[in-house]
Amino acid sequence: MDFTQIDQILTQYRQRGYYPSAVCQVFDGRRTLYHKAFGEVEPDTWFDLASVSKIICTTMLLFAMEEGRLTPEDRVLDRLPAGQPGPVTRQRLRDTTILQLMTHTSGIVPWYPFYADGRGFYTVLEHVLSTTPPETGMAYSDLNFMLLGVIFQQVTGLTLREGLERYFREKLGIRDIAYGPIDPVLAAPSCYGNQIEQRMCAERGLSFDGWRPNGTEVRGSCNDGNAYYYWHGASGHAGVFAPSSALTKLCQFYLTTELPFFRRAMDTTVSERGLGFDKSDVFPDGCGHSGFTGTSLWISREHQLGAVILTNKYYRTEGEPPGNSNEFRRAVHYGLLGRPVPDLPA
Repeated sequence: MDFTQIDQILTQYRQRGYYPSAVCQVFDGRRTLYHKAFGEVEPDTWFDLASVSKIICTTMLLFAMEEGRLTPEDRVLDRLPAGQPGPVTRQRLRDTTILQLMTHTSGIVPWYPFYADGRGFYTVLEHVLSTTPPETGMAYSDLNFMLLGVIFQQVTGLTLREGLERYFREKLGIRDIAYGPIDPVLAAPSCYGNQIEQRMCAERGLSFDGWRPNGTEVRGSCNDGNAYYYWHGASGHAGVFAPSSALTKLCQFYLTTELPFFRRAMDTTVSERGLGFDKSDVFPDGCGHSGFTGTSLWISREHQLGAVILTNKYYRTEGEPPGNSNEFRRAVHYGLLGRPVPDLPA
C-alpha cells in the first residue's frame, strides 16, 4: 500500500492550521502498516482522547455484557442504585434502555456543566432533566456516557480506573492507557485553559469560579471540563490518555474478535450509531469515533483495515481551527480505501 497520499493529506491540513501536531497509525488485523508523527510530537506521544474515551467505556461495558452482568435491553433505572435517581429522572428514564444510552437516542440533553452546579450526580441530573425538554431522534450526549460510566461501576463493583486494569491491561494486554492526570512529559498539550467551555457556560447564564487560567498550557490533565473539574479525571465520556499504539491494539481486537456483544456493537445501526460507535460516512464501511481535542479511530471489518489519528487541534493561544476535523478524517479514510477524496486545502 502506497501512503504518499496520506502523507500529503496530513501535511497539507497541518500547514493550513487544522492542528499543530498529529500522529497517524494505519493497521490491519495483525500488523501496523503506517505510523508517522507530524509537528512537535513523537509516534509514541500520549494524547488526551476526549470523546474517544467513550469507546474505552464501551469496551469495558461490552466485556461486562459478555460476563452476563447486563444487556443492551436492560432498563437504565434497573442498573442504577435504588433510591438515588429523583422523581423526574425516574419518570424521564422509566423506559430508557442501555442501548438507547449507547446509541444516543435516550432524549437526554447533549451537554451540561455539572461542575458549575457542584452537587451530587443524581441531584444535578434531576435538575437537568427537570429543566430541559426531551431531545428527539439521535442527540449525541456526554450525559449518556456519564450515566454509562456510573452503570459500569454499579454492575461490576469496579471504578473506571480499575476497569482499565482488568479489561485493558489484564485481558487485552494494553498497558499504555490511563485516565488522567498522567505524567506531562508523556503527553501532547491539548489547549490553553478552557476558553470554549467558559463561553458555553456564559451563553447559558452559568458561572464557575474554578477555571484553569486561560494562559495555562493543559498537558497531562484532560481538556474536558466535566471530566476534569467534576469527575476528577475519570468519566465514561472523557478523561482517557493513550498513544496511537494502544488504540491500534484495541482496534485490532475489534477487527478480529468474534465475541457476540462486540460484533453486535459494530453491526448495530440506529440513526448512524452503533453501540458506542459512530457509523456516519466519516467512517466508511465500518465504524469509529472522534474526540473534541482532534482524535479519532476507524475500523472496517469488511476491509480488515483501520486508522488512528491523534491531533491537538485546540492547542493555540487564540482562535479556533479553520475547519471541521471530519474533513481530514474523511480524506484519510477514503484515501486508504482508494476512493476519491475531497480537494486538499490550498
